[in-house]
Amino acid sequence: MKTKKIKTKLEMPRLIKSIGKNKSIEKFPLDHYSYSSMVQFSVNPIMFKIKHINGDKIETTNSISSVIGQAFHSAMDIYYGGDSEDPIKRGLEYGMDFLDNYNDNFIEFNKTVPTIQKAQEKFVFLYNSYLNELKESKAEIVTCEEKLEQIVSVQWRGKKLNLPVPLKGYIDKIIREDGRLKIVDYKTTNAFSNPDKIDGAKILQAVMYYLLVLSAYKEAPYSMIYEEIKGTKNRDGSAQVKRYEIVYEQNEQFFDFFFRFYEDITRAINGEAVFVPNILSFWDNETAIVAYIHRLDQPEEVAKEMSRLKVENITDLLKAKIEKAGNMKKFLKSLERSCETAKKINYKNMSKEEQIKTKLLEHGMILHFVDKIEGLNIDLYRFEPGIGLKMKKVEGYVADIEQVVGKTGVRVLAPIPNTTYVGFEVPRADRKFIDEAPVNNGFELAFGKDIMGDVLRFDIRKAPHLLVAGATGSGKSVFLNSIISQLCRLRSVELHLFDPKMVELSMFKNKKSVVEYKDGIQDIYKSLQTFINIMKHRYEVLSKAGVRNIDEYNKKVGKMNYKVLVIDEFGDLIISNEIKEDVVESGETFKDGRPKMKTVRTNISKEIERYILILAQKARACGIHLIIATQRPSVDIITGSIKANFPCKVAFRTSKAIDSQVLLGEAGAEKLQGKGDMIFSSDEGNIRLQGYNF
Repeated sequence: MKTKKIKTKLEMPRLIKSIGKNKSIEKFPLDHYSYSSMVQFSVNPIMFKIKHINGDKIETTNSISSVIGQAFHSAMDIYYGGDSEDPIKRGLEYGMDFLDNYNDNFIEFNKTVPTIQKAQEKFVFLYNSYLNELKESKAEIVTCEEKLEQIVSVQWRGKKLNLPVPLKGYIDKIIREDGRLKIVDYKTTNAFSNPDKIDGAKILQAVMYYLLVLSAYKEAPYSMIYEEIKGTKNRDGSAQVKRYEIVYEQNEQFFDFFFRFYEDITRAINGEAVFVPNILSFWDNETAIVAYIHRLDQPEEVAKEMSRLKVENITDLLKAKIEKAGNMKKFLKSLERSCETAKKINYKNMSKEEQIKTKLLEHGMILHFVDKIEGLNIDLYRFEPGIGLKMKKVEGYVADIEQVVGKTGVRVLAPIPNTTYVGFEVPRADRKFIDEAPVNNGFELAFGKDIMGDVLRFDIRKAPHLLVAGATGSGKSVFLNSIISQLCRLRSVELHLFDPKMVELSMFKNKKSVVEYKDGIQDIYKSLQTFINIMKHRYEVLSKAGVRNIDEYNKKVGKMNYKVLVIDEFGDLIISNEIKEDVVESGETFKDGRPKMKTVRTNISKEIERYILILAQKARACGIHLIIATQRPSVDIITGSIKANFPCKVAFRTSKAIDSQVLLGEAGAEKLQGKGDMIFSSDEGNIRLQGYNF
């Protein structure tokens, strides 16, 4: 690249074809561009206008990291200035004084650095790390912390290029190493950047500083070196300073990027409708930047290039551009990989949270990892969703998450109830089971333990009725046994157990609290008829006592026990369609006066369902509560009426997603792990629990 003498008069460059036909560049509202102002325009045009065009200043806080960085630069200015007999000591003192004199009111501290004293400690660590690791450098210091402001006029690809708006920058350091002029920019950081990633902001800064140094020193710099100093000590003892070098002659397309960005900003500020990308937030970073350089967002140029290169789509056009590129080779390898199948992404070495985040990123969903909560049988990974992310979209990628983490049974919470987070429940390889439920706390029965290991207790009277469902082997019967055992410890509870399978609840029939055990469908039917009468009688007693419910009666009048009716396989009763035949008088008589008889057929299953609904709707206030369970939570078993009158539900693993939908109103129960893994649903939302080993 040849250097031309700097001109004093602004000229319109050929690259910038138009800044507005009716507007003069001499009326342009800025007298120069700086790296920071160009970045600010692309990121926050409102603040750009307030600061750089209106000339106003809003006093805002600076992050403590930024303040420490300013102190470091100030110290480097003293250290490299060479005016002191002991530059190391003087630079250190200057940086410490800078922090000591900085107004605390304009500093945004954080948990890691909560005070100026902590900031000074971090500054000392950064300062010493930098000098210790680079003390053997033999490079000649040309200048340090120099302000350059230049009108740029250069020869570019055989054409004269005059930039109409001058450039201004503060160069950290210029060195001469191996006879070559090099620009150095040091940055204090909490984590090293990835040198294999294309960084739009670094490209912008590197080219701007190249043009400034070229114009000021009449010598083209060979490279730009980024020296990153990490403020936290590496545990493996590795270097605290890393150098990333951009060799200009190997990255000609960086200049294409800068000139287009310069042109777009200039035209936009001058009033044209030009889209300027956010340089700090390029989506699909490498692909977007290379596409921006090659103007793939300009339909006319794309059509022309597709015709010239004989390709049919923009992806093939981009690949063709890559194949023909003779520079940016290291970065273009990364870009080529991103154009290939995502199967080549190495998920094996990633943590679970990285696997989830990367997989969803493949589908255009941005999530920011928050934390991981380890449970008894699952781990909950919590993420903060990116702007515009639809929860329904996340729910549709359960199978993708299962594939990448290598676990079936992943459950997506989008969102996690009562939070702003999205959650992914991933089954653990080492499940932990818990022993018998703890001692009762009155009617507060222990249902299980949540993911934090806390016991969830629930007052069965507040349910007021409980619906339990789950496939064979899911833990439903064990849960029922645990609940019944806890109820048996309460003196004020009478249990009525209905066991159509004849074996599930038989172990309790001789318990003191169990006043009734039935296993035949005819007997259960008759008992439910009796229950209806018991309910009516109880309400008559409450009415005579002038109270509204059993709690008031027990406080003011006397003692009325609670009755809990437990049906283990509700489905068997509902679908049996057993018919009961009774011969009764028809109301007519024969000629000799004898009454005529008729046969009345009663569908016991329908009557049982009707009785249960009557009890569910009316029996709460008089102290009658129902717990019904089924292994078939289908629509013919759990009808709309049943579901509406049983607001509290316990879902164990279901055979199909539709069964979970019927029971809970949402899929997810089919993802449970069995053996006590459950979802407890109430008015407060759904919570995942691990049940007790009865």
